[in-house]
Amino acid sequence: MVMKLNRGRPVKDAASAVHRVENLDIQKVTPDSLTELLGIPTMRVTHFAIESQGEEQSLHMFCGHVHNVAVCPGCSQPSQEGYDHQERCVRHLDIWGMRTLIHFSQRRFECEVCGKPFSERLSWIAPKRRQTEAFEEHVYQRVLVTPRKHVALGEGLSESTVLDIFKKRAKGHQEERESGYALGKQFVRVLGVDEISLRKGHKQYALVLSDIQRRCVIAVLPERTKEAFEQWISALSVQERNAIKWVSMDMWKPYRQAVRKKLPKARIVADRFHVMKQLNHQIDCLRRSMQRTANNEGDEPLMAALKGNRWILVKNRDELNAEEESRLQLILAASSELLKLYLLKEEFRLICDKIRDRTRAVLFLRGWYLKALATGNPYLKKFVATLRSWWDEFLNYFEERITQGFVEGVNRAIRGIINRAFGFRVFDHFRMQVLAECGTKEGSG
Repeated sequence: MVMKLNRGRPVKDAASAVHRVENLDIQKVTPDSLTELLGIPTMRVTHFAIESQGEEQSLHMFCGHVHNVAVCPGCSQPSQEGYDHQERCVRHLDIWGMRTLIHFSQRRFECEVCGKPFSERLSWIAPKRRQTEAFEEHVYQRVLVTPRKHVALGEGLSESTVLDIFKKRAKGHQEERESGYALGKQFVRVLGVDEISLRKGHKQYALVLSDIQRRCVIAVLPERTKEAFEQWISALSVQERNAIKWVSMDMWKPYRQAVRKKLPKARIVADRFHVMKQLNHQIDCLRRSMQRTANNEGDEPLMAALKGNRWILVKNRDELNAEEESRLQLILAASSELLKLYLLKEEFRLICDKIRDRTRAVLFLRGWYLKALATGNPYLKKFVATLRSWWDEFLNYFEERITQGFVEGVNRAIRGIINRAFGFRVFDHFRMQVLAECGTKEGSG
């Protein structure tokens, strides 16, 4: 049996491992072997015990300090004047498949320079925490892909402890991201604006703001209102506002108004897929209108051709399989009016796909909407009116071909977060989870 890791490298089974022994760095068991397993350079394992509790086993590691020196947090001078200690026990990463607990002495010192007492600070555990940094990072990473309840059960923790760990680590990672972001001066150049429904049927929406070039979420606002968006923009520094050159959005006027007011130098891009969605919607409106008429007039062949075939009409022609193409031909043969709209829809899509500069786009699109108006179709007239009201913003697409593709992908990821958590009662927890999973990564540039 061959098992494969994510990186595609095969892991052989135990029987074949004998042939690979000569390539291993084999070490003898020494008194320091447990210390190496522990993986904490400043601690040395002196004793251990295994505790059985039903089917669960816990590994207790009793440790001593490698050094008898601590650094004073006040004056940063080393001190050897220890005068007190407190016995502590904290959770660490599992060893040998057992829950591992570290027993050690938390020492207090008196600084030899400034004379102030202090508790030593250990790099592997934060002050007043009951878990090591390594274990908390392990829990944090698990919560990114698994519901908190499942993590709590798997790790033998309460849900409140898991939430506490996640909040602490998420805040720390966010501060690191923001610090690196500021030091690197990596300001947002292409801003993506979109909303997501938090609870279906409850009209609860969050506004998600993304850096499209760096492919990450930068903010999640509890409201999708123009006022909330304007407040977020106003909170940016002058340098950050000036850095934003493009703002990609769906065709919602309040967002456009906010950008025009607060980011007058930025250019708005009406997302081509949302524009195309508007055209597909008008085609579907015509299909439904024809279906109702056919039903009233008893035109069964037309009803049979139209019913249940919405996706055939709005799907890209070159993505249809043989069966779908056959059904499309039946639909178009049944209605010359629907045929005209469909061919114009495909022509519009090809303009979006093939044209690579604004000047040529103007020529092709003007010719297209004149042909659309010439049909006299009321549904096409509605779309042309929408297109003309977003004319400049749509033409901006043809300059750098900026789309909401990444933003829509983020929306799907956020929907997965919501479903995995069975919803969020506290918005801050939701925002924290989204930024942890979809925000900037340390070291990204």
